[in-house]
Amino acid sequence: MTLLEQLKESSDGYAHLRAPVSEALQVADEGALLGDEYALQYLWQHQTFEGRPLQLVDGTTLEVVEPGRWNHADGPDFKDAILVIGGELRRGDVELHIRPADWDAHGHAKDPAYGNLVLHVTWSAAPPAKTLSCHVPSLALERIFPELRTFDATYFARPKDALGVEHPCLAHFKQAPLELDRLLVSAGYYRLMAKTNRFIESLHAENATQVFYEGLMATMGYSRNAEPFRRLAKEYPLSLLEPFSTKSRFAILSRSAGLLKEERRELWDLWWTSGIKPPLEPYVWDLRGTRPQNHPFRRLAGALGILHHLPKLLDLPLAELPEAIVEAADFLKEDVGSRTSLVGMKRAIVVTINLFVPYRLARGELTERQLHALPGEDLSMPMRETWMRLTGSERGLPKDGLRQQGLLQIYSDFCHNHRIVCATCPIAHG
Repeated sequence: MTLLEQLKESSDGYAHLRAPVSEALQVADEGALLGDEYALQYLWQHQTFEGRPLQLVDGTTLEVVEPGRWNHADGPDFKDAILVIGGELRRGDVELHIRPADWDAHGHAKDPAYGNLVLHVTWSAAPPAKTLSCHVPSLALERIFPELRTFDATYFARPKDALGVEHPCLAHFKQAPLELDRLLVSAGYYRLMAKTNRFIESLHAENATQVFYEGLMATMGYSRNAEPFRRLAKEYPLSLLEPFSTKSRFAILSRSAGLLKEERRELWDLWWTSGIKPPLEPYVWDLRGTRPQNHPFRRLAGALGILHHLPKLLDLPLAELPEAIVEAADFLKEDVGSRTSLVGMKRAIVVTINLFVPYRLARGELTERQLHALPGEDLSMPMRETWMRLTGSERGLPKDGLRQQGLLQIYSDFCHNHRIVCATCPIAHG
């Protein structure tokens, strides 16, 4: 039996649990589910306020009839909410931020998508947003939870709902702790197999490197800019870039994407002599709140550095890959004018698990022992929330990549699927 056949067999248990609800599964952008702002959105969706009365910043009473539909696309975080503000029924959208000033930093005031906003929810009460319309009321949750000095995502990721009732999966795995580990491993294998199958198909079509290139670009785009990065890889495929050096490829792609400034004369001249013209439809980049080290211009340079060293990287043991990826990504570091690494260790681990592992699995180059030794990512909010639901505690959170992948798969299939009801969830009742 080949390793892929073993993985499929090992993932069949999870696939069986998933099958009855597969049509109801909603696929969310994982990158958008990370961090405190996501945790705040989760808090709003589930209205986990422990029966505490809600008052706006100005003291007006607030009752939430419907929190709205959680929106993972562009625009307000929640659509079509129903609120009673000071006794008046209001319908519209809700936006959430950790700080009021994040509204200004993200430039929402200029975006017509936020024209139907009826409430701005933040954790902190001050300083106030400067560009928020005076007609949009504000709710500061730190006043609801005065015992918390700062926003603590883990405080709200509890294994009980607002009524204090344990989730069925928690009660189930208390009785069968070994079954929980088998579930995580099976779900992890399922997730890896889903990613590997894409590369298996591309190997048959003999375009595996192009698929890797597109996946790498999307990964380097994080959540906000994954699509423009993927579009760039499709419109400027490796077959087009093949005659050019890595530095020239960077010049071509950054200019075509609208990221290259004319004062960078050496890169500008490389693009000009290539004869490749920018697209008619310009690229749109979301730079709201983007730190300088995470600018798409730098991320693009890092991606091309990884591609430049791809043959060597594919020959390395998995344990050495993350550090080697960080080093490889710095190939164009001087051309970008950076003093810091273009790709950090956290992103290198993500690239390893989401691209190198499935790519090498598809080529039959890994062993089961290597999969069990996958490096773990930073513990994200989806991982913590799922583990809390399953175990009732943050103690013992998996640190290895395989079981973390299992937590993410369970989260996206069940815990974050609004069509799945805990009382009948297959995880506890399947």
